[in-house]
Amino acid sequence: MSAFREVYPGVLKLTLPLPFELESVNVFLVALEDGYMLIDCGMETKPAFETLESAMAERGIAWTEIRRIFLTHMHPDHMGMSARLLELTGAELAMHEAEANHLRMVATAERRFPWLELAYTQAGVPKALEDKMDEHFLEVRKNFHNLTPDVLFVGGEEIPTAIGPLQVLWTSGHSPGHACLYSAERKILFSGDQILENITPNIAWHPGRDMLGEFLESLERLAGLEVDLILPAHGEPFSGHRAWIEQTKTHHRERCDEILALIGQSPRSAHVLVGEMWRRKLSPINHHFAIFEVLAHLEHMQRQGRVRSSEENGVLAWHP
Repeated sequence: MSAFREVYPGVLKLTLPLPFELESVNVFLVALEDGYMLIDCGMETKPAFETLESAMAERGIAWTEIRRIFLTHMHPDHMGMSARLLELTGAELAMHEAEANHLRMVATAERRFPWLELAYTQAGVPKALEDKMDEHFLEVRKNFHNLTPDVLFVGGEEIPTAIGPLQVLWTSGHSPGHACLYSAERKILFSGDQILENITPNIAWHPGRDMLGEFLESLERLAGLEVDLILPAHGEPFSGHRAWIEQTKTHHRERCDEILALIGQSPRSAHVLVGEMWRRKLSPINHHFAIFEVLAHLEHMQRQGRVRSSEENGVLAWHP
């Protein structure tokens, strides 16, 4: 089992296992004047809890020394253990207001996320594949808890810590209320899923929003910061955020161009586009992520006037 590792004086990093391809997620303990703040919680699994429990014991840290839990966002690998840990620690829960609202909508849905059926229908997903994707999400849904945060941020606030104030940065795109924490004094960025060294975060379609546009705008704001150390939710600490941002902008620009070239040959649904853009067979969950990523790019391009859609039996065909 992994143990806490000091990645900066006053900052401990722990890697928790995940039961899917991403394999692991990082959580961080940041020293406060009278305890610790835990950034993210990992997924609600026995291996993840035992890893955290063992690492705490090895460091001699009691559960009650965790005074605050800060969630960068509400995805299952970041918030799954939050209800359990809040009970063990008695800590206050903090997250961005937009993310808390988003979580409430997802956690109180009877079965599916409210917009899931609309997305699958418009994308032209075959019923058999839709059922397989649905089956996976029934398991994932167990990690969504209808939490009531004690502190809601809107962005711009500062959290006092032993390493100096951490500023809350609203970085929507990967999720509506994704938040990073930034130390201007130490030039450290707790980036959550916003900046990940070797992969680009999934940008998923949400009705009525340009999630890709929001993501790119939030990256522009981060590019203006002075950052020496990025502490991401997946992978190892690294540096070079401006180079990463430029590479990621190029990636999404090329993805949009690829979509435009394909639909220029003939109109296509999002489901057909996924089959052509990912040339390997995707697992049901990864097909879901790919569908929503393509829809987010199409939404962004539609708002730019680069694509349009026509509808037949509920399925959208996309044209230049």
